[in-house]
Amino acid sequence: MTASPETWKSYAQLLTRLCPKISYIFFASADGSLWWASDPTNAFRVQYSLSLLLIPHTTRHKEIDGVVDTQDDTESRYGFRIRGTLGEVLGHVVIGLPQPEARLDLSSVHALIKPALDCLQSELSARAAIGELHENLADHSRELDLFQRLSEVAAADGLESLGRIPELANQHLSGVVAAILLPDRNVTICRKRQDQPNGVENGLLAQMHRHLMTRAQLHGCTLVVNRLALDGTNAAVPYKAISTPIRDESRRVIGVLAVFRADTDGDFQLHDAEALELLARKAAQIIRSSFDAVTGLLTSAAFTAQAAARVAAGAPGQHTHGLLYVDIDQLNVVNENHGMHVGDEVIQSVANLLSRRAREGTLVARVGGDRFCMFVPGSGIEPAARIAEELRSAAIRLSGARGDKPLLVSLSVGVAGVGDRDRRLDHALAAAELACRTAKERGRNRVEVFYGDEQTSTGERTTSNFAVQVSAALASDSLELLAQPILPLTSAPADPRFEILLRMRATDGSRIGLDRLVGAATCQELNRGIDRWVIEQAIERLADCRHLLRQHPAKFSLNLSAASLADGEFWRMLEDLVRKSRIEPGTLGFEFPEEAASAHIGTIAPFMRRLREQGITFALDNFGRGIGSLSHLNSLPVSCIKIDGSFSRDLIDNPKSQSMVVAIAKLAGTFGLETVAGHVETDAIRARAAQLGVDYGQGFFIGKPLALDDALHDLPLYACFATSTGLFDPSAVKMAALGS
Repeated sequence: MTASPETWKSYAQLLTRLCPKISYIFFASADGSLWWASDPTNAFRVQYSLSLLLIPHTTRHKEIDGVVDTQDDTESRYGFRIRGTLGEVLGHVVIGLPQPEARLDLSSVHALIKPALDCLQSELSARAAIGELHENLADHSRELDLFQRLSEVAAADGLESLGRIPELANQHLSGVVAAILLPDRNVTICRKRQDQPNGVENGLLAQMHRHLMTRAQLHGCTLVVNRLALDGTNAAVPYKAISTPIRDESRRVIGVLAVFRADTDGDFQLHDAEALELLARKAAQIIRSSFDAVTGLLTSAAFTAQAAARVAAGAPGQHTHGLLYVDIDQLNVVNENHGMHVGDEVIQSVANLLSRRAREGTLVARVGGDRFCMFVPGSGIEPAARIAEELRSAAIRLSGARGDKPLLVSLSVGVAGVGDRDRRLDHALAAAELACRTAKERGRNRVEVFYGDEQTSTGERTTSNFAVQVSAALASDSLELLAQPILPLTSAPADPRFEILLRMRATDGSRIGLDRLVGAATCQELNRGIDRWVIEQAIERLADCRHLLRQHPAKFSLNLSAASLADGEFWRMLEDLVRKSRIEPGTLGFEFPEEAASAHIGTIAPFMRRLREQGITFALDNFGRGIGSLSHLNSLPVSCIKIDGSFSRDLIDNPKSQSMVVAIAKLAGTFGLETVAGHVETDAIRARAAQLGVDYGQGFFIGKPLALDDALHDLPLYACFATSTGLFDPSAVKMAALGS
């Protein structure tokens, strides 16, 4: 704050009274700007003295802060600095004295006018303090205004709220351009002042965004640069910049908030840095509440708020938007087989897939551990269903192998329409979720569409037609039973074994495997019907050959579906069929996947015990795939475990698979169980499995599937191979399997 002319006149009068010979007086600011002059015409005379005073630490006296200029023969000029309590320069005083007084030294003049200088020092100190107080009050007022505006920013509104942060930064810090950069979330939000030309922000960020992020991650603190130059060049950017990091909950730098001023504007100060850090903390809060920490997608709350706003803004009476509910199939299996970290990688991969496939304006959110939502604006149900099918198909390509185990990725997707003002968003979300649940119940890896009160699969017509064919085949002669040999891998005598397989003869003469039938039989009743047909046919044919089986004992195992395992009525039917059959005990057995049994142990264990008393044996298939294997052996009365085929396929070159097979073989020996290695496709795999302690082998090298009747006819030959203590002759087995 500067004094009025009257004040300066008062100080001039005081100086003149103390030193009457003064010819002129000048008062100047700390930077040399003129405050007041008793005789402005003499300004040029004091310029040199002032220039000496403005040179830091320049003095002609050890104790007096001033200079004397005696170069003029007619007068001398004496300049004094006025300092504050902290040593800061508050102003300057220059006086002129004519001859002979001009011969006085600096100390003598200072002693004469010291009372006036002391008064002036008190005056300037007080005014500086008042000016600083005014600045502080203004700063506090701006801070309060900033706090008020930030409190009005709702964190749940996502990108819309985040966009308010650079707007406030521009307003509060007098910026021309402000920006938020979040590279990991592929988010850049930039705001410019209205008086700036279009496109200025794009050019500025194109030059600076990498520098801003690099410095934020490197230094981790607020940086003020009042002159910008690009690294490695001499090219100056005509802006001043201030930037501060944006951090997540773990204090990791995830982005940067930056404000730019024109190079002609004032420098950024400490209070600007404090305000920018406050804005960055608010931005981080919005990011935490609006964006998922693992995937960078919107959170459920942010998605709902933004999608609801889009729906409310749409025209009533039409479903103008599409809504997708996406669920990763069997992520728990991925976690069990590969670890939680791989499960997180799958979640991130699916999130990236959804983000890449999303067109402009689409909202994508992670609404649960393995669940996502996608809001497709301006899209009806059918286009949204096509997008869902594209996502489902693309997700399959994320599958692969991780170590010695396969990593399978697939999606179940539900689709619904939304857009009518009379229809709430939560109703549409519930409809899409219901359709997704239906997709999982119908076999997973599929898309279901919600139309009113119905769900329809995108491939439902094809699947439905195929299911009709299966149902028709059950009532006709189109289904057939095959048998694949299971023979010992050592020279120890043993009875031959077979797995009974189901095939359906297509119109072109080809055979369709059981896996295709089960995939088509989305109705559990149809699955149970298939199982019953197989059991009845197998028991009937084995009973017809009971005399041959007494001479050449063999074991035949049949597969049971998950639908049958969970049905107590089916088990009672099975008990009745076995009780009425005329086959020899020990001839018939059943096998089912380990993962299918894990969900129904309490239901199936009592039935299995009663059937075992009737000579029925049981085997666990795909053993070693899940993490509950040991508990299953303790809970279920099984006599054999079939090692998961993924271990056999790479048994030669994969030490992990070899270790797993050894462990399973030893575990089986401890429980008194037999072991079977599936997918024995080469002699090398057979030899290696035998060396590692596996009892039996099954696969194309051991024998291809052949008609059950042919297997029964050639039973003496298989019995010879299985009980022989001589050489194992797989080529002969293959010839027999081919019916030679």
